[in-house]
Amino acid sequence: MISFILPIYNEAANLPELLASLQHWAESRNEDCRIIAVNDGSTDGSAEVLRAFRGLPLKLVQHAVNSGVAAVFISGFRAWSEFPMGPHDLIVTLEADNTSSLEILDDMVRLARSGCDVVLASCYARGGEVVGTNLLRSTLSFCANLILRCTPGMPAVSTFSSFYRIYRAPFLRRVLTAYSERLIEEHGYVCVVEMLIKFGVIGARISEVPLRLDGARRKGFSKMRILRTIRGYLMLFVHAATGCLARPIVADALPKGIATENEPSAGQ
Repeated sequence: MISFILPIYNEAANLPELLASLQHWAESRNEDCRIIAVNDGSTDGSAEVLRAFRGLPLKLVQHAVNSGVAAVFISGFRAWSEFPMGPHDLIVTLEADNTSSLEILDDMVRLARSGCDVVLASCYARGGEVVGTNLLRSTLSFCANLILRCTPGMPAVSTFSSFYRIYRAPFLRRVLTAYSERLIEEHGYVCVVEMLIKFGVIGARISEVPLRLDGARRKGFSKMRILRTIRGYLMLFVHAATGCLARPIVADALPKGIATENEPSAGQ
């Protein structure tokens, strides 16, 4: 089973194309798929579009008010955890605005099924690119990635903030158990970067697939608030550098020699 977790905020114009694309991909690959849609207080009819969709099994999670990206992922992972889990199940998180191209999904699935715990769609990996966006956003994105490469504990990857990822189900279950309610503590878009750091702590096998990120495929405007997001990146850097990020609370989730919050490592 492949579960698609969609964070949604006022995406009514983008959802018909996205849902049709997911259905086509699942049927053409003969994959058993479901959609978990987290509607984060949309006011534009997104919920009605989701309720009318009949192409794939769909679980709709409703937030009464817009609560932000971190709350969306918490709700999405919680909803996924309520389903029975198979050892070969995969979880795909992706943007709801059609910028997460399904053209690379086959390669991402292949890597996940070959043993990678997390597979990132990477516009900054060799072979990836960013098009259809303005100079300001491109510059800010470059600077954010520069900051993140210097962040203590960050895995050696090229793209940090992409929503578009695949997780192996046993790994995601282990992460949710290891960190409990503290997997996501940062607010806003930076929470996906926070998760990468915490995945690295427990020794995740992380791979990347180059992505051509085309902002022109989006109908409407990006929901990201630039100044708030920059502040979030800087705060994450401070929290990582000062050791404020949560550590796993389950000892067997860690590679040998790494301490949990309550247990010192050997030699301490």
